[in-house]
Amino acid sequence: MSLTIRIPAPLRERAGGARTLPIDATTLADLRRGLADRYPDLAAVVLDGEAFGPAVSVFVDGEDVRFMPEDADLRSARLVELLPAMSGG
Repeated sequence: MSLTIRIPAPLRERAGGARTLPIDATTLADLRRGLADRYPDLAAVVLDGEAFGPAVSVFVDGEDVRFMPEDADLRSARLVELLPAMSGG
């Protein structure tokens, strides 16, 4: 299933300047592998080894992937949103 990854401004340099990118994934594990394979520069900040890392929050159709199982069915999903972590005070 083809999903659209929405790229926020702070991460666009790692996505070749793109605002959105396509990715094929039917499970959360497929999404993670697809990011690593197709978009390694972006994956470098989104992933921490073989897991989604703490630097960027990842949401699939508004649901935080931290609370989804690896085999979560993404066939009906449409949108992956990346939100960089904020710091400061």
